[in-house]
Amino acid sequence: MSSLRSLAGQTAIYGLSSIVGRFAYFLLTPLHTTVLQRAEMGINTDIYSWIAVLTVVLTLGMETTYFRFSTKEGLDEKTIFRQTFWVMTAAVGSFVVLAMLLQNHILRAMRYESHPGYLWLLLLILSGEVLATLPYARLRQQNKALQFALIRLTNIFVNIGLNLYFFLLTPFLANRGVNLPVPVNPVLAIFLANGAAVIVQLLLLTPMLRPVFVFKSKGIQLKKILSYGLPVMLAGLPGIVNEVFDRQLLKYLLPAEISLEQMGVYAAVFRLSVFISLFIQAFRYAAEPFFFKNAENKKAPELYARVMELFVLVMAIAVVLLSAFLPVVKYFIHSKFWDGLHILPLLFVAQMLLGVIFNLNIWYKVTEKTHYGITISLSGAIVNLLVNATLIPVLGIMGAALALVISHVVMVMVSYYLSRKYFPIPYRVKAILTLMVISTSTSFLLFQINNFIGKGVVSLLALVLLYQTEKEEIKTILISISKR
Repeated sequence: MSSLRSLAGQTAIYGLSSIVGRFAYFLLTPLHTTVLQRAEMGINTDIYSWIAVLTVVLTLGMETTYFRFSTKEGLDEKTIFRQTFWVMTAAVGSFVVLAMLLQNHILRAMRYESHPGYLWLLLLILSGEVLATLPYARLRQQNKALQFALIRLTNIFVNIGLNLYFFLLTPFLANRGVNLPVPVNPVLAIFLANGAAVIVQLLLLTPMLRPVFVFKSKGIQLKKILSYGLPVMLAGLPGIVNEVFDRQLLKYLLPAEISLEQMGVYAAVFRLSVFISLFIQAFRYAAEPFFFKNAENKKAPELYARVMELFVLVMAIAVVLLSAFLPVVKYFIHSKFWDGLHILPLLFVAQMLLGVIFNLNIWYKVTEKTHYGITISLSGAIVNLLVNATLIPVLGIMGAALALVISHVVMVMVSYYLSRKYFPIPYRVKAILTLMVISTSTSFLLFQINNFIGKGVVSLLALVLLYQTEKEEIKTILISISKR
């Protein structure tokens, strides 16, 4: 129980930067969905989907590689940090040079020939985020959660501050005869704000980079670093394809005259699932070091099983509450995007399954069988692409949402099967499935009920059923807290 309390405490601190920051970004959603037209929202989504995919590629799995080898007895943490950082830096530098040499071809393929600034800012944001990965990982490894949170929040609020400058302050002053410099293109303004924030973030992380210039210890062979890290990257790549590449398929599979608009609608509605994703992100920051540090514990499988079940319980409660309060939550996006709200229950399910996948996949990381991560993620990616290719031309954004759920289900099944074979973890599958079925069915039902009383009754009943399913575990936690 002390281990679980430690994980909960770390999750809370890391969650400060994640929850406060993502919520602050969420508060920008009404502004962005107001100033951006549907097609402009699509462009914004398009660029950030590429940043997400390329970030996974260019980190080369070095974050997990650093965690794994820096905690091994006999290896120097600073040396492992130096090696992994320079590997990643070489990858980023090579990619930027190649992209600039081929920029005309890239812009033509992306349909942005008249906007080369989109590509330049993409490269700036991408490089900054990738190079910040390992310094952040080092802060996590050293349990400097507060410093991590402060730097992350500074990055976030610089970004938000510039958004407010571009979209609120400058128009306000312009109406009073004071003209300040601001991009005419609102999409470009958003990218500029992000680029400036990334630069500030790197400057604040500079003290964590001291070991990269010290070459006292030889460290481990590059071949060993890459043989561990590249499979992690390849495993993560299909995963991120699952999460964001449906935007690209919407862009190229729908008619050109509506594709960017539909991508914009899909992205705007997706933002309403931020409350689910931000908890997953906060949990991931704390859980990965936690899982590795407890890997040698004889009771690790039982501990992992409890973490999974409690995680799903929290997700289930969140899905029920978000679905119940949708009549309020929907106002965080402009009404021009409301025609896509019908896909939200599917997005909630997909987010919950994503968290389950993260918990399940710890088995191949602690056993160093990272090549199986490729099998898991690739199975989901193949299903995702096939289902998207089949359903998007027919169902549009509903097809994309269905494909996301189906691909996540496949990944859960494959990872669970392999886990049972190589690192058995005693998950209470029946209880976990019960939690997910209750929350999912409640979410779909709440979307069909139009009166507040009906929503309240159904929500309360669902919460009671969730409590009954996990009653003993909840009591154990409450007793432990009361003894502190």
